[in-house]
Amino acid sequence: MSVERPRRLSLVVPAYNEADGAAALVAFWREVRARFADLDVELVVVDDGSTDGTAQAFTDLVSADDDAIIVSLARNFGSHAALTAGFLECSGDAAITLSAERQEPLSAVVDFVEAWEDGADIVWGLRSTRASIGRAAVGSATGFSKFFREHSAVPTYPAEGPSQVLVTRRVLDVLNGMPEVNRNLMAMIAWVGFDQRRIFFEQLPRPYGTSKWTSRKKTKLVIDSFVQFSDAPIRWITLTGLTTAIIGAALLLVALLAALFEASFPVGFTVIAGLVVGFGGGVLGAIGLVGEYVWRAGDEARRRPTHVVSRVVRGRHESDGLA
Repeated sequence: MSVERPRRLSLVVPAYNEADGAAALVAFWREVRARFADLDVELVVVDDGSTDGTAQAFTDLVSADDDAIIVSLARNFGSHAALTAGFLECSGDAAITLSAERQEPLSAVVDFVEAWEDGADIVWGLRSTRASIGRAAVGSATGFSKFFREHSAVPTYPAEGPSQVLVTRRVLDVLNGMPEVNRNLMAMIAWVGFDQRRIFFEQLPRPYGTSKWTSRKKTKLVIDSFVQFSDAPIRWITLTGLTTAIIGAALLLVALLAALFEASFPVGFTVIAGLVVGFGGGVLGAIGLVGEYVWRAGDEARRRPTHVVSRVVRGRHESDGLA
């Protein structure tokens, strides 16, 4: 007579210079394990090229028998690459992403699990309240999410802007087979489909330090998102070109009529210079935008991995490897 094994839940956490928060995160993991005694709860921490001993800090806090994996990347590859590494390493029937700063309450994990047990394949964790962030930043983040949802091939992308997510094993298997290098992992999850639901939670204040999510990283994510999932920028370029051609033809027609009827048509140097500079700048901008698509196409064609793993510690058992 076979005994059915407990369902397994993985907590996947990307971490970059988060040694100060290691103890709090491990304590939270143990709290989750106590709350869900009927589940095997695995902790997967991905050290994304930290310089403050993050991986060692976590390793020192777990025992050899603990159901924990500490993955160290060879350098800083970014949070979406780190999450990708975590998804590849985790063994859960479902995985929940969490922040290393402990900004998700236990109630959010409870809501995630309840939606999963109710049959959801993807559960979006959306912030009803954002901690330690200005109105301008909130507006730009939600504005991007709404705009991306409307102008991409991912209509299931949360317009509120996803914070964390739960994905089931069949979603993980699909994601782990997707080779994109320049990736918005959240958009990839939304693109997969299946049963997608939402939960809302109040984000907890960051207990220490500052966010590593810089403006440069945000800008790259915006560009990667549109290059991966939208042809809208290309269509905008086409429409701009057609509009410019119509305006140019109209100006030529007006100039021709003015010459035929000997009418005065004052077109000053400033107007001409403005048109030349404006349209010239538009053309250069369009070429640059197309170049972003071409560059990323070449980047994908090189087939480099999304990340490189330098060390994996399972409990206290260490191994090396590439991913």
